[in-house]
Amino acid sequence: MKLKKPLVALLTTSLLVSPIVAGAEANVQNAEDKPKTTQVQVKEFPDIKNHWAKSSIEFLAERDILHGMPDGSFKPDNSITREEAVKVLVKTLGVEVKEQKSKFPDVPEGFWAEEYINVAKDESIIKGYPNGKFGLGDKLTRGQMASILVRAFGLPVDYNKELPYPDVKENHWAYYDILALHQNGAVKGLPDGTFAPNKEITRAEFSAFVERIINPENIKDEDKTPPKNPSPSEIIKSFNFEIDHILEEGQEQPLVLKIEFADGTIKDVTKETTFEVEKPEIAVIQNDKLKALKEGTTKLIAKYKDETVYTVIEVKAKEEEEKPSEQNDGNNENVKEIKGFKFIWDENNKFWVDEKGYIYTDLPEVAPIESGVYIFGNPRDNEKRLYSNAVSFIIFDGLDLTKDEFINAVKTLNKTKQPVKVKNITFDFDKYDGENSISIRVP
Repeated sequence: MKLKKPLVALLTTSLLVSPIVAGAEANVQNAEDKPKTTQVQVKEFPDIKNHWAKSSIEFLAERDILHGMPDGSFKPDNSITREEAVKVLVKTLGVEVKEQKSKFPDVPEGFWAEEYINVAKDESIIKGYPNGKFGLGDKLTRGQMASILVRAFGLPVDYNKELPYPDVKENHWAYYDILALHQNGAVKGLPDGTFAPNKEITRAEFSAFVERIINPENIKDEDKTPPKNPSPSEIIKSFNFEIDHILEEGQEQPLVLKIEFADGTIKDVTKETTFEVEKPEIAVIQNDKLKALKEGTTKLIAKYKDETVYTVIEVKAKEEEEKPSEQNDGNNENVKEIKGFKFIWDENNKFWVDEKGYIYTDLPEVAPIESGVYIFGNPRDNEKRLYSNAVSFIIFDGLDLTKDEFINAVKTLNKTKQPVKVKNITFDFDKYDGENSISIRVP
């Protein structure tokens, strides 16, 4: 796929403009917040002398990208907030900061990071939560970190490769962002071989990831070595709830849960799984079936051995009629229909869930995709991967097709071995990689 910004250009910029990092330690701006163009003499932070990220922190501090706390310490193991991380990236990229009205209702006028948050929104580095808020003060998770770093630096990714981390399944919303960081040597996982996408990221970890991106020649060979993992037949790639996620009151359906392992094998674990419903007033489990009771949203929780996973179920009133809308399903703000895809908002966890159980932190309003040729791995008979490709191109890249148009085009191409044209958009096998990859030509 095309990237928003070329990586080489960004790295060049970062080395020329000498950015300053998030002044997270104060709620007012000061003279140190002004961009500088020379390296600075930085006194050593007393609390990083024996820290594993010492070299990365000092590399950024020497270039005026990182500052310490008012007491002279750095607090490397403190969690970094969303606003701190945003300011780091805006300064690193050298984007001009200008006064403008706050773009998020929870970011007050005059807040120390307001201008950096506004610029990050303008540059599509961050998009905020689906409820319109930025999430001021929220701690940044490792998964969210991957997403904003990939957007900020335009990191390339090979979609045909897989992650070595067993705790990041392919249906995780940040899977391909984490994959991009891994392929570019920015991350290597935790000592136990996992990535922990929902874990809060520390100031030291964030420093290390940024330094590895803007200073790639300093990445050691061992940093690029994947952690040791169990055999592919033992690694759980994803849990799949093979059920409808939108039901009408009174509707029943059998419970089915399947596991896909890293070697491609699929196992039905329904009988080995314990199911429960978070809100029994909305839906209940009876005779191994899920029964919808009344309108609302709830979680369907599945416990298999040591794993606990869940999906979101939306129950509609029986008498409710769908009202046609390009963006919304009726007047229900918790359900969106976009280009044939349906998404349900999980208020408790602040994310969207689609009909396949995939999770998204936001559903962006993107500009139409630019003219050009876009390449992706041929999903062949893998329905999940085909669906994921359709979501990526249509919802996040702005390809002007519906879900069915995209899916049918790919299936027809694989069946007929002939180019398929839909709305002047041509699907064909890649001229270099043959049937292993598919190209989409957008006029």
